[in-house]
Amino acid sequence: MMEKPDPQALEATLRHFQKLAKENRFAENASYPHNTAWCLVCHPEQAGGDPFQLYVNIVAHCIPMRRPRLDADLIAAIREDLLWAGLNVPVTLEDLRSRKATALQAFRLWVRNALETGLELLSVHSSTSLSFSLEDAQGIPEREAFVEACIDRIMDHILTGKSP
Repeated sequence: MMEKPDPQALEATLRHFQKLAKENRFAENASYPHNTAWCLVCHPEQAGGDPFQLYVNIVAHCIPMRRPRLDADLIAAIREDLLWAGLNVPVTLEDLRSRKATALQAFRLWVRNALETGLELLSVHSSTSLSFSLEDAQGIPEREAFVEACIDRIMDHILTGKSP
């Protein structure tokens, strides 16, 4: 289980990255000005606990800010990920709303890919940022469970329209 970082530093870090996600500027995070003294991505050594879980948690809080609800844009993004994966699975907005199994599997793949992309983007945030991939969770039960719990939480937020 991840030790708790300083609550104020975590809150400030989450707010910073959630703002970028909401503005669709997450890819620009390395050039976006902010107070690096409190940023736990700039200073992962100040976070306490497993920095992998910290980074996954940050990205997991940002995804619902960027894609807060089920809509046509999300369906298009899911379909694009399916095509990149070489899968020909039809997914509609109604499929997700009705919780059709194949649609939920496709959505889960999209969330996993979004987490992976977010981790890649955090790795270039600063010269002191750490580099992680979801593969870093493989074989480590605590990390695997944490990633799966984050995926479930993201899906729940988006499917139900709850704010993160």
